[in-house]
Amino acid sequence: MDQEKKQNHNERMLRKKAVVDGAIERAQDERGIVIVITGNGKGKSTSAFGTLFRALGHGHRAGVVQFIKGMQSTGEVIFLQQHGLDSAVQYHAMATGFTWDTQDWDADKRAADQAWAVAAGMLQDPELNLVVLDELTYMLKFNYLDTAQVIATIQARPPLQTVIVTGRAARPELLELADTVSEIADRKHAYKAGVKAQAGIDF
Repeated sequence: MDQEKKQNHNERMLRKKAVVDGAIERAQDERGIVIVITGNGKGKSTSAFGTLFRALGHGHRAGVVQFIKGMQSTGEVIFLQQHGLDSAVQYHAMATGFTWDTQDWDADKRAADQAWAVAAGMLQDPELNLVVLDELTYMLKFNYLDTAQVIATIQARPPLQTVIVTGRAARPELLELADTVSEIADRKHAYKAGVKAQAGIDF
């Protein structure tokens, strides 16, 4: 790279640093936030669990409710159990697993109510720094849970508690409540090309 290009690069980086430093200076609030990870792409729960492990690395305590994955053990949960980290994480899985496996709305509704009761307890616990509500969006989409009640409960949580909600088709009310929204797009997926879901990669 010639000297002029190096100089231009350095000037761009200096301007970028000023922008970043200014943003850091303005962001002084300390409170828990609501993060929604939605969209049709792969990686929503993976992202949430990545944040969970980050929180555990800082000595935080967390709660996790998985609303549609109760029928199989995910690698994340197996890891927590194998390494004794489950003592720092309260964990609950909805009893019926994937809702499309049952075709029984009444049973799914009861299971959703039970799972939400656990989640609501976590959302009232000031000792929990982080609560992950994995695939909660499906419970609202299929009307297993009342959206207004869910929103009100999240709003009333302890001030320093952060909540992560994952799942496709997040309701507008949930997006409005959130401080951070990430939408994962579905560009390509090996499963659509006939590749079997793999332990350690997909679950």
